[in-house]
Amino acid sequence: MKSLLIIFTFTFLQFVNCIDYDGWLNIEIQHSLNCIEERFCKRGNISLKSIRAGTSIIEQISFKKQHLQQLKELAEVDGFYTIRSLVTAADSKEVEFFSSVKAKAFLDNGLADVINAWVLPNGAVIAVSFQVNNSSESQLPLNINKEHKVTSNFYLRQVEQATVPDTASYIQKLEREREAREKGDLKDNRSFLAKYWMYIVPIAIFVMISGATNPEAPAAATR
Repeated sequence: MKSLLIIFTFTFLQFVNCIDYDGWLNIEIQHSLNCIEERFCKRGNISLKSIRAGTSIIEQISFKKQHLQQLKELAEVDGFYTIRSLVTAADSKEVEFFSSVKAKAFLDNGLADVINAWVLPNGAVIAVSFQVNNSSESQLPLNINKEHKVTSNFYLRQVEQATVPDTASYIQKLEREREAREKGDLKDNRSFLAKYWMYIVPIAIFVMISGATNPEAPAAATR
């Protein structure tokens, strides 16, 4: 237990150190179950007072009979359960993301899911993914006549930016080598063949072609 706590603390500190920006974040979770007029209606909300702290408050509705009935109908045709995430932050406009899982998998997992928000070092959210864990424990079948809570685990995921190639230094290196060659300061340590292969190869090909087109010359010499 102690080792797990140390690993979690180390990972959290790494995440905090990579984030350059801090501010509040809000993610509204919507789905298309039991919506009266609109295609998507509110399922819940995830709010963070601090991106660096990563502490979230999750509020979600309970699934009623209508929710479960529609979800089971999707599962019967091997359909997908889709959520729409509306992300807002202190200094950015609202951005929407879509993610889906198999309805049957969501039902089999007892309405438990995992929501990940992928964040750049500047605090911008570039993706929100919704997934269901593959549970080895069998879940009890949901009673369609009762309300059931949706259980979500939320995680902030740091997106590490790739290393930018140092193009300026490479160009400066090429420029220095060119100037050295012009001044004669740069010695060419290549072998003779490496230096003059472009002259040797055509001559060798010409000799081979000449020998192939004149086969009588060696025969005449043997008489």
